[in-house]
Amino acid sequence: MRLQSNSDDMSHHSDDGMLVPGSDSFWEPGNYKRTTRRIEDGEKLCRDLILLVQERSNIEKEYAKQMKTWSTKWNSIIEKGPEYGTTEAAWKAVLVEADRRCELHLRVKDNLVNDVVNSIKNWQKDNYHKQLLQLKEKKEMEDQFKKAQKPWAKLLEKVDKTKTNYHLACKNEKTAVNQERNATKDSSLSQDQVRKLQEKVSKAQEGVKKCKENYELALLDISNYNSRYQEDMTDVFERCQRKEAQRLQTFKDTLFSIHKSLNVCEDPALPQIYDEFYHTVNNADHEKDLRWWSNTHGVNMPMAWPQFEEYNVKPAVKKTDMNGAPKTGTTSINHNSDFNSSQVDSNGVKDANPFDDESEEWDDGGAYALVDNGEPGVAVKALYDYEAAEQDELTFKSGEEFEKLEDEDEQGWCKGRKDGRVGLYPANYVEPV
Repeated sequence: MRLQSNSDDMSHHSDDGMLVPGSDSFWEPGNYKRTTRRIEDGEKLCRDLILLVQERSNIEKEYAKQMKTWSTKWNSIIEKGPEYGTTEAAWKAVLVEADRRCELHLRVKDNLVNDVVNSIKNWQKDNYHKQLLQLKEKKEMEDQFKKAQKPWAKLLEKVDKTKTNYHLACKNEKTAVNQERNATKDSSLSQDQVRKLQEKVSKAQEGVKKCKENYELALLDISNYNSRYQEDMTDVFERCQRKEAQRLQTFKDTLFSIHKSLNVCEDPALPQIYDEFYHTVNNADHEKDLRWWSNTHGVNMPMAWPQFEEYNVKPAVKKTDMNGAPKTGTTSINHNSDFNSSQVDSNGVKDANPFDDESEEWDDGGAYALVDNGEPGVAVKALYDYEAAEQDELTFKSGEEFEKLEDEDEQGWCKGRKDGRVGLYPANYVEPV
């Protein structure tokens, strides 16, 4: 027995009226539609794969955005916080890693969108063409299957019809035989009635014989056509297989492209990120940080210790320049001193108390200008950042190198040259190269 298919699966065309699938076999009428439906499924799978990759790219984008927000937030907190020196740099290495990973995941997102998604879309556009309510490729394959199956389906219809007639004739024959047998045992029936029943049996037997011949003839016809039918259907089926093989290989290549885009382990930037992260943390030196703290905020800071001062209307001397000439104004290394020490000028006279209300205004315009004599210097490297407080001072960042032109004076200042400019800098902010 072949199972009857739902009427909804059948076409409204007259040619499809005979294509009623009776079993799960591909060779049954209409069962080729499972193969042609695969074309429609392939187009849908393209859309699904595009959506899958787009959603993953959005995840990469959102992840990068959240890491950037987190990094910016904590960078501000660390800069405003109490941590300092090389340990602060180690804290920030965590944020640098996040920023670099952010860039890496944005590249992943771009690769997924620009390479993978566009590749699928272009392949989908080239291989699937919408035509009215269905795909052109599916309709073409179905038309070829119908053409190959139509002659065999007609023969099958004839076989089914002759089989039905033969079975019905056998049933009628059996009924007539039973009636004739019962009549011979019934004495109430006349001879004429019994004879008619016997004729009916004979006629039924002739009908069975004729129907059987027709049935066998129909089976012979379809058996002779089976090889041609199989050949034609196989040819169309192989074309569908080749098209599906192309889709499967394309999807495999696409999935490899997704793997390549997502496999950040293969990105040469990744080991660099963590090498730099490791070295920055490894460079955290508590002894250097403590030394900086001592120089900047601790016992190694310069101090203008109180000394006896005679009343004098002359302005206080800030520091002696490298040539021994007095310079006016006040500055200390930490730039936070609330008072300045009294100094003795070249004539042996002490300066006036700078906090005396009767002292004169500071004369900044009289600062001594340092001159570059072109003498060779000694290379030094900055240990910490220093921002010039006055025009005769040098500004530098930690790690920068420049020249020391003269040794440290009594107040802890050196004369140096940086980027062609001569100026003063605190001696304990550098070390020899």
